[in-house]
Amino acid sequence: MDENRLKEEQGGTVKTVLRKWGPWLVTAAIFYFVFQRVPIEKVVDAAIHVDLRIFLPLLIANLIIHFLWDILVYTQLFRWFDTSVTYTEMMPVRGASYMLMVLNFFVGQGGFALLISRWKRLPIKRVTSILLFTMFNDYYLLLAFCLVGAFRLPDVDLSCFFKAGEKGDLVRFIVISWAYFWIHIGFYRWHLPRTKRLQQFKQSEIASAFLEAPTTLYFKLGAIKLVNFFAGIFICYFALAAFGIKVPLIYLFTFLPIVWLIGSIPVTVMGFGTTQAAMIWLVAGFAQGTGSPQKIEAAVVAYSLLWSFFYGLGNLGAGAICLSRLPKNIWMPVDLARQDI
Repeated sequence: MDENRLKEEQGGTVKTVLRKWGPWLVTAAIFYFVFQRVPIEKVVDAAIHVDLRIFLPLLIANLIIHFLWDILVYTQLFRWFDTSVTYTEMMPVRGASYMLMVLNFFVGQGGFALLISRWKRLPIKRVTSILLFTMFNDYYLLLAFCLVGAFRLPDVDLSCFFKAGEKGDLVRFIVISWAYFWIHIGFYRWHLPRTKRLQQFKQSEIASAFLEAPTTLYFKLGAIKLVNFFAGIFICYFALAAFGIKVPLIYLFTFLPIVWLIGSIPVTVMGFGTTQAAMIWLVAGFAQGTGSPQKIEAAVVAYSLLWSFFYGLGNLGAGAICLSRLPKNIWMPVDLARQDI
């Protein structure tokens, strides 16, 4: 009995350590390999020589555009799902979630779900369903950019699907993902309404947004989100110039969305490490500038690090301001909120 209890305690300790320190260890490991490929002194040198007259205005512009338009998107999203909300009401609620989004996109969405649930007194599963719907939409909007760009690249067409190599991998990734999208639409819009089975699934609140949404809503939501996606790609194009490098827009349209997708995977701290590795893997090879390929890669890594850090700092500040405007009963534990009254 004592041995079993000791093993359980040791197993629990290992899980706790991995949960707390795992992202830090993964981040450190990725940076170790990044800086093995690109010497850290060259990255620091590229960061020191950035043209702040270009970089900072673009960073601030992107923060403002993304923040204001993101609130508009979520205001409209909840209206489409029969939740009455105005733009000014949504601003502090959505903005407050940015504090958690600095840690990770999915953590931020979880915090946002909790705030909306408390604010509008909606079941948490219902809010989660709506946010899962928009995250599904985000993924396919990223793929839409990849689709537009990929088949305009040299020697890339559908025949690459059957070929080995990076071009084949890209085409297979896009084609299989879009095939699943139409299978998904067919399942929710054609199969479920006609089958007598899956009654429990049909009544599930987690699936409610997908069950209610007509096919046109996927495209309407994607259309209003285009502003932030276009802004992100074009601003990245000009921000890279602050580091003395240029990446043709066609390559940014194809690969930058995949970088964003990789950076959102919750395995590292604030997306650091994964984002920089993805920029080297997917973007740096197409970058043009003076100096050796290693110097160009160093400039790409420096851009990615500075942008991620200061963008996160800006979101943290915006989130703190919005949190201060929220009623305490929305974001505080109920007992503490009552004591504060």
